[in-house]
Amino acid sequence: MSDRGSGRIYGRGDLKWKDRELRLVTGRLLATVEPDTNWAGMYRVRLPDGHVTDMVNISRAKDAAISLALTDLNSFKTQARRVEAPPMRHFSEAAE
Repeated sequence: MSDRGSGRIYGRGDLKWKDRELRLVTGRLLATVEPDTNWAGMYRVRLPDGHVTDMVNISRAKDAAISLALTDLNSFKTQARRVEAPPMRHFSEAAE
């Protein structure tokens, strides 16, 4: 069963760190914090889809991992409520 679509809002209390792996309390891997290969003391966040962030220090990397994970976990809730806006005209069309 997927964690998405459960109808709940996830928060920091639903996440846990194991070394440099951020996991949902169910065990699902949400992100890893990896050392940068060129710069000592700098880290990057790797998401399960392969996306890698810019390099930052370890504290900021862990904070970014939490923010990215919670955004991903909770994003379906805002998408479900989103109403499609009517298409916008280009400026050149509006001037005619």
